[in-house]
Amino acid sequence: MRKPILFSLLGCAAALAGLVSLVESGQAQLKTQIIGEPTQTTGRLASRQNQSAHATSQQAAGQNAQTTGQNAKAPRPPAIQPGFRLLTLQEGRAIAQGIAWADDEEGLAPDCSHLVHKLYEQAGYPYPYASSLDLYRGTGPFLRVRYAHPGDLVVWRGHVGMVVNPKEHSFFSTTSSGTRIENYRSAYWRGRGYPHFFRYLTQSPREASGGTTEAASRQAHH
Repeated sequence: MRKPILFSLLGCAAALAGLVSLVESGQAQLKTQIIGEPTQTTGRLASRQNQSAHATSQQAAGQNAQTTGQNAKAPRPPAIQPGFRLLTLQEGRAIAQGIAWADDEEGLAPDCSHLVHKLYEQAGYPYPYASSLDLYRGTGPFLRVRYAHPGDLVVWRGHVGMVVNPKEHSFFSTTSSGTRIENYRSAYWRGRGYPHFFRYLTQSPREASGGTTEAASRQAHH
């Protein structure tokens, strides 16, 4: 009688233990799911942040590379050789004032490149003769400038003249009809293309306001 009761009690105990084990296993799985979901979400968020930071870094690197490329492409101003200097505004005006002798309505004046060559020689600024095409490419004691002064050369491919008044865009040159002053921004000359402006490089001392540099030096010694 006692044995069946004992066996019954043992069976109940085993069933109860199995139930407890099943409950604990379910709780463990539930806890793992609850803890695992934020971890997975946090991982996705961190991955997105890394991707965003990488994209921002690439964009910044691209901008820096573009800026560096622009700086590398920026043209550097040409250096003036030691002992040389550009003509001053007053010196350029003096050259432009010398065009009166070349006024030839009969077409006897020299061609455009020989004309400016003689004008510079007459003003005391000689240079080896160069054609208008050579001048356009850049040759001789001339430096290309962005803004013209009186006395500068205004050069197209195949033609050269001397700037008279930059404010009026006027220049002096010789054509098939003789020497004349024209506007280098007129429709005709604009059709020839954008001109290049060149300024003469000289080795002569710069003139002071009260005379030459030599005179100013003598005054300083007294």
